[in-house]
Amino acid sequence: MTGHKIGVAAVGLTVLLAGAWLATPSQAADQTEIYIVQGLPNRTVAVEIDGKAVADSVAATKVAGPFDVKAGSHTVRVSQGGTTVVEQTVKVKPDRSTDVVVHLPGPGKTDPTLTAYENDLSAMPSDKANLTVAHTATVPPADVTVNGKVLFSDIANGQALSLVVPVGTYSTAIVPHEKESPVYLGPVKLTVEGGALNRVYAVGDPSKKTMNVVLHVIDVPKTGSKKPKKVDTGTGGQAADLAAGEDPVLWVDLTR
Repeated sequence: MTGHKIGVAAVGLTVLLAGAWLATPSQAADQTEIYIVQGLPNRTVAVEIDGKAVADSVAATKVAGPFDVKAGSHTVRVSQGGTTVVEQTVKVKPDRSTDVVVHLPGPGKTDPTLTAYENDLSAMPSDKANLTVAHTATVPPADVTVNGKVLFSDIANGQALSLVVPVGTYSTAIVPHEKESPVYLGPVKLTVEGGALNRVYAVGDPSKKTMNVVLHVIDVPKTGSKKPKKVDTGTGGQAADLAAGEDPVLWVDLTR
């Protein structure tokens, strides 16, 4: 009888341990992380997620986080001196990474807003980078030039586009769509890091001379030296084609 009881207990313990082990991946998959990108010029803010303070004294162009949260909807409140600057609900997917950018709206609006961008953490070779440019400034739809060529075209406030690029330093500028002037920002020197996601946010208001760039670099898994297949992606506009016969400034592969 005693041996029988021990056997049942052992089986019960094994089932409990197996259940706990099986629950761990599901619980982990339900987690996600949020970064807060501070794109409001001349402000230092505090941040709350679902009523819990997660960061204070976040200056302009700085990135706070990551903050671990469960997948689903969360209320993000950004304040200055106790006064709410913006409060919005953002939705995040499980087992992902998301940048939540607090920034100025497009022309004709005044109140700051929040825009969530899911981070592409796909593996990259160490000599290439995923470059994602987002328009979060108070300017109309614009083009982004790289070394004098339009690489990102017709991006509106809250939109973004991506390219895979070789590691290097590039001269970048933001100009009105299909025009060369007035130059909203730049040209500025931008150095991208290999084997990483390089997120670039244009922020500010050119009429108030507060245009700037926020650079958020996130390491991703590394692959070998083989040229990766990458499709231009984004939430608006198009990545402009490189002129045939010219040396490419940024490498783009549209085979997938």
